[in-house]
Amino acid sequence: MKNEEKAKTMIELEVHERQELQKSMENSTPPKREVHFIEESKKYEKKEELQKQLEWKYPYESSCNIPTMTSVSKIKEIETKRNLPDLISMIEPNRIEFKKEKKVPEFLKEEVQISSARKGSLIHLCLQHINEKEEYTLAKIETLIKTFEQKQIITKKEAEVIPTKDLLDYTKSDLFHKLKQAKEIHKETPFYFDMSASEIVGKEVKEPILVQGIIDLYYIDKENHMILVDYKTDFVKKEEDLINKYQKQLEIYKRALEAATKTTVEEVYIYSVYLQKEIPVKVNSHIEP
Repeated sequence: MKNEEKAKTMIELEVHERQELQKSMENSTPPKREVHFIEESKKYEKKEELQKQLEWKYPYESSCNIPTMTSVSKIKEIETKRNLPDLISMIEPNRIEFKKEKKVPEFLKEEVQISSARKGSLIHLCLQHINEKEEYTLAKIETLIKTFEQKQIITKKEAEVIPTKDLLDYTKSDLFHKLKQAKEIHKETPFYFDMSASEIVGKEVKEPILVQGIIDLYYIDKENHMILVDYKTDFVKKEEDLINKYQKQLEIYKRALEAATKTTVEEVYIYSVYLQKEIPVKVNSHIEP
């Protein structure tokens, strides 16, 4: 109705004035209104064709909802789910959430309970900065932690929860001994890697998703083999619990590392801080959807 001239090329309308409508209502006889298709719209006269047009759906709708980027940690969260709308909400990395942060005074900060996730991050921090060329004692481990506190990287409360004995045990482990003899050591290595969207969301879509992550450790041993290691601080009773939980994540790390270095990763391990042992993990270079 906003463009009457254009409308005339499509349909013919019968317009009834207000007075006419009021009069017809009084007589209890509703006005007859008709919309007629004319020559320019003959193709819509068939009900089947009209229904086809109204019910048409874009054939690549699922591809429109695929995010362009996600993280390895997000993939780990959703790997047991296959409902596309739910997955999209979980792996969309550009979603912005505005939260009101309650500011805590400095003198109260150390009283805040330290979460297991934060404790794990603190252990990773120490493992990252331990020098494989040194011999460590408990005093040296404590000095390292004290340095972080003095530099205000961590708080005093955080320093107190770091398990110094577990870190010392790590420096006596077979893995640490291998690192001493390694030709190259690479820690906290960030990566970006293209994966097929079908591998992540479980749908028949070909578009790639850029996956980002950080590899805790990989090294080249004395025989020129590339070894991948992921540190885990989970409290578990059995090795299988860690393997089942993180196998897919390590597959992605292996693929990303091989793609970046053009070198085969010979072995993959989880080092469990809690179990104080190196756990071999069998992974493929390609993840099946």
